[in-house]
Amino acid sequence: CHICTADAMRHSAGHEWEERLNEELAAAGVAFWTENQLRSRGYHKTPDARLQASCVPIAVQGRIVNWIDSKATFGDDKLHRQQTVEQYERYVNRFGPGLVIYWHGYIADLNKV
Repeated sequence: CHICTADAMRHSAGHEWEERLNEELAAAGVAFWTENQLRSRGYHKTPDARLQASCVPIAVQGRIVNWIDSKATFGDDKLHRQQTVEQYERYVNRFGPGLVIYWHGYIADLNKV
C-alpha cells in the first residue's frame, strides 16, 4: 500500500528529527522532558520537548519559549494553520508560549498567520 509506506516514511522522518532536537537541547545543556516522558506523566497531547521549570527560561527573537515542537516538513500556511488548531493552541493553553521548528524551512510570512 503506497499510502501506508508514505505514512511510515513520514513517521520515521519525524522521529529522526525529534531525536535531533533532543540531542541539540542536551548538547546545549537545556533541561527538558521528552514527549515520551510527558506522556508517561499523563499528558495526552504533548510537544516534542517541554523545557523544565528549573531551566532558565529561554527567549528566541525576544519571545519566551516553554516548549518546542519539531516538524520534519516545510511550513506553509495550510499546514501551519491546521497544526495550530490541532496541536499548538493546546500546547500554549497547557504550557505557555513555545516554538515550532520546521526543519525544512517555512514561508517568510508564516509568523503572521
